Amino acid sequence: MTTSQQQPAKKGIKIPRLVISLVVLVVLGGVGWYLSRDDALNAKVGDCLHRKGGNDLAIVKCDSADANFTVLGRVESKTESEASADGVCDQWADATNTYWEGKSGQKGTLLCLKDK
Repeated sequence: MTTSQQQPAKKGIKIPRLVISLVVLVVLGGVGWYLSRDDALNAKVGDCLHRKGGNDLAIVKCDSADANFTVLGRVESKTESEASADGVCDQWADATNTYWEGKSGQKGTLLCLKDK
């Protein structure tokens, strides 16, 4: 009797855990993007925003009755206190409002807005 018996080959396709993990990450990333695609932080110049409540804005179509603001300009890398300083949106003469998004104490993005 020999002690070295070969295991029978398993039939079927083996999918490595790494591939499964990557697929799961891609799917979760896609879901995250889909859910945040209308966040104000993603707004570009010319986009329109709707005030959902408080300080929560969302991108909407400009011909929508829900549109409250038009984005006139984006200013990157400003702290909240820099964003609230007078004159930051002066280069857009029609700007009536500002919206800053970021983490407190860190730099974020300022949107210069015009009432619709």
